[in-house]
Formats: sequence, C-alpha cells, structure tokens
Amino acid sequence: MKIYDITAEICDNLPIYGGEKRPEITNTKRLENGDSSNFSQIAFTSHTGTHADMPLHFIPGGDACHNIALDHFYGRAKVVRIAVTSHIRKEDLLPLNIEAGDILLLNTGQSIYMKQREFKKDYLALVPEAAEYLAEKQIKTVGIDYLSIDPYDAADFPAHKILLGNGIVILEGLVLSDVPEGTYTLSALPLKFTGGNGSPVRAILVER
Repeated sequence: MKIYDITAEICDNLPIYGGEKRPEITNTKRLENGDSSNFSQIAFTSHTGTHADMPLHFIPGGDACHNIALDHFYGRAKVVRIAVTSHIRKEDLLPLNIEAGDILLLNTGQSIYMKQREFKKDYLALVPEAAEYLAEKQIKTVGIDYLSIDPYDAADFPAHKILLGNGIVILEGLVLSDVPEGTYTLSALPLKFTGGNGSPVRAILVER
C-alpha cells in the first residue's frame, strides 16, 4: 500500500495568502530547560497551508467544521492533471469525465510554490464558468494545488461562492507534484472547530 502525503509543511517556507498572519509555533516548555515535557503553543488562521474551506466561509448559515459531512474529506478521489497556462475554464474540465459525487483534485503544476515562502499572486485558479460547471455536475469536493480556487484579482470570490453555495467543499494548498493521475482514497479531515469556516488538514492519498 502506497501513501502519498499531499500536505504542505507548516514551517518558515510556507506561503501565506495575501496579507494574512503567518503561523506561530512557540515552545512554552522544553526538556532541555528542566521542564517536565516539551510543549508548544500554536497560532494560525483557519486557512493556513493545506486547508479546507467550509460553506460557512462565504455562505451565511452554511455548514461549518463541526457539522459538515465527513464524506467530503474521506473517500474515492480522482487526481487529474490540468495543463493550462491561464485560469481553468469549463473547456478544460469537459474531457475529465466528471461525475456526480466526485472528489476531484486538480494538479495544475503549482505544488512547487507551496514550498516557497513568497506568495505568488499570478497562480492558476477557476473562472466562474468552470465553477458553475462543477456545480452542475454535482461533485462533492474540489481541490487545487495553490492557496485559492479563485484568481487573486477576482472580485468578490465568485468561484468560492458558486461552489460553497452548492455544498461543494474546497481543498486548497494541496501538494500533488509526486502523485500520478488516477483514483485514490483521500483522507483530509478538518479539525472540529465549533462554527469553523475552514481548517488546516493533513491530507493523504492512498493507492486503491
């Protein structure tokens, strides 16, 4: 059984979207200082690194971390390579044989940027028409290999609102560079924050 770790490491090289706060890990106890154990305090935003967006992120009254159906984050997933040089359009998705209930993970070749501290504003994402197509196909979850499913200069986050408004969960910041195209079992469970609009996840793919 082969397991692919598709999670970005939370470290100094982790890119942070826009002007969001960087994660902070503070050692509050250390064995070397005579403390009884090693202990840390961790502070980060709900959309740090490899993370899941809940409907509540943009949809009033939408599902949150504590009450979202976990089959959005665990189950059969398709990894597909999208070879584009501009944002993903509906035409780019048509050949993918997308079916209702799919967990679809889009490898756009951007995973390398999840290991570079400087935030890349010209990343590849979905245009609204592509998001509408995925909603029409009634997929369960869509993932992408950088920090947003919307282009950085998109006004009012249309792809987020289309997808989350149709109950489609979004996984962002995936590291897919070493994963061949194919079908896997995904596990990318969010933390159970009450009212959480998003959560970092430890995402893995297991060969089926």
